[in-house]
Amino acid sequence: MGRKALWKRQTSSADDWKVLGIIGAGRSTGVTHLSVWMANYLTGVRREQTAVLEWNRHRDFEKMERFYKGKCGQKEGRFLENCLEKIQMNAGSGKEAGKGKKGSYCRILNTDYYGNADAETMAQCLNGKYRRILVDYGEMTGESFCECTRCDRKILVGGFSDWQTEAFLEAVRMIPDHDESWQYAAVFGSERTRKEWEKVFRMSCMAIPSSVDAFMITADDMRFFKKLLF
Repeated sequence: MGRKALWKRQTSSADDWKVLGIIGAGRSTGVTHLSVWMANYLTGVRREQTAVLEWNRHRDFEKMERFYKGKCGQKEGRFLENCLEKIQMNAGSGKEAGKGKKGSYCRILNTDYYGNADAETMAQCLNGKYRRILVDYGEMTGESFCECTRCDRKILVGGFSDWQTEAFLEAVRMIPDHDESWQYAAVFGSERTRKEWEKVFRMSCMAIPSSVDAFMITADDMRFFKKLLF
């Protein structure tokens, strides 16, 4: 089966969404970090069964799985042990996970991460146990944008740095006016620029707070995600 999605949007209300797509306006906007961070909020704070699908070619989830399974050398192994002890990591594979098999996932802190996801993976998750499904689309392309529009809710992540604003503007132009299923968030740039953006374009754009560890959720993080998601 190809990567083209065969599923349809199911819900649209603010609190009752199931599938949320996260896509970046240009490179290095922190889409994967936000996806992992958000998943840890949903599982750790709200106690909702959550899956994260990597719908791009970056293979970051594969690298994360190798790291947490300790597939590294002796020195790296000692470093890994210290990391796991510090954040009380509980890593493992899903019950039916197998290397290279469709539907395999890596479970970290009660969140299931599916690498190299496609329509078959999405169907499995939709029909499974999950209350929330987050989809990491990576950088916006024509194909990834079309797939993202199928989600119940969508977040476009951009930046207001001088070299990122143009890509952010181009991405916003692709979204139909008054489509309330889209939200906008910025990870870089000044607060002054963000407020000017909201004034000129008459659309809200949330500032993503600094996060040094996607597996740690602070009180400020909780307030941010509650506002962003609910």
